[in-house]
Order: sequence, then C-alpha cells, then structure tokens
Amino acid sequence: MNKEKILTRRIYFSISISFFFVFLFFGRPSYLYSDQYNPRLSTSFSFGFLQPRERAFKDLYGNNKLQVDFSIRYVLMKNVSVYSGLKYLSCTGETKIVGTEFQQEQYNLKFTMYSIPLAFVYSFSVKNIYPFLGGGVSYNVYKEKWDELDISEDGKKLGFFLIGGIEYFISKRFSLLGRAQYSSIPTKKGSKLDENINLGGTEFSLGLSYYF
Repeated sequence: MNKEKILTRRIYFSISISFFFVFLFFGRPSYLYSDQYNPRLSTSFSFGFLQPRERAFKDLYGNNKLQVDFSIRYVLMKNVSVYSGLKYLSCTGETKIVGTEFQQEQYNLKFTMYSIPLAFVYSFSVKNIYPFLGGGVSYNVYKEKWDELDISEDGKKLGFFLIGGIEYFISKRFSLLGRAQYSSIPTKKGSKLDENINLGGTEFSLGLSYYF
C-alpha cells in the first residue's frame, strides 16, 4: 500500500470528523423526539474505513479499506429500533509469499464482500445529541480472485457485530450520522494463502440519514 495514499486517506477522514463535530454542536436543534414529529422509518447512506482484525488480511490488502453502507432503521418504540441494510467492501492487494509451484513472485488480488446486518438498536437523547448502541448478526458473501490466474475463492458466512454512534438532526427529516462498529466474521477457510482468517474488524463511518 502506497504510504502517501494512506496518509491522504487519514487526513481526509480526520477533516470529515472535524466537520461532523462542528455541525453536531453548532447546528440546528434535533426533532427526533419532539411532540410534533415522531418518525418511525429512516434510511441512511454512509462511507468509512475498515481496519481489518487479522494480520494476514492486512499483509495482503493493507489497512483502512474504504467501504460504503446503505442502512434502514425502523423504530419499534421510542428508544428501540431494528436495523438492517447492505454493506459493500472492495479492495485490491498482492501476494507477499508464494510457493515454488508459481513462476512469478507476486500476483494481484481482488477481494469483495457484501454484508447484510440485522440488529436491535437502543437510542437515547442527551440534549441535542442522540447516541445509540446495538448488536446483532450479519450474513456475509465474499470472494477473492487472483487476476493473472484462474483462481478464486468464495464463501458465505454468518458473523456478529456491535455497533454504536451518534446521530444529530439538522432538519425534521435529515440527520448527520457518525458510527463505529466491531465485527467478527470467522471463516473455516479464508484466502488461498492463509486459512482460518477472520474477515471482521473495526469500522468508522460518516453519513446522512433521511426520516420518513
């Protein structure tokens, strides 16, 4: 992984967090639990970075992998909601060590994963700040491909995750979203280079929600 690209991504992410907190403390008051407005369904789009849990995954694909997330939350009662959606991760890398049966020292790799989460989330208010905490399971479909060779590995695995974050309304229907998540996705067989890899890790993302 190019060190300049990693540094640029970290700077960009730090600037995004700074803008988020500026809006958080100086933006308009929230409407989430007001008597006049009581939305039950929301959708959100966010982007962020995954810090992989396994060293073997980092060696192949690097750290801080960009991913996008579309999520839906339905309020069951005032403080409890159900959370689901779709998450997409795609990254490229290269082999570091290969066996003697290969003629070249390095091969380009591509890894993709789709995740469908399902969780219960508890949210509460602290003045104009609305933290939330939750946990649940995820269904994950992943594939690894060696570009130069006709070799690929795919699988479907269940995992679990813990999620937390802060939400802040900037209008009656739109809110800013900051989220952190820890996930575990154990596989009996991972990459063709390394088996028994956990595909989970720690995620940080920023986004925007719309309430119906």
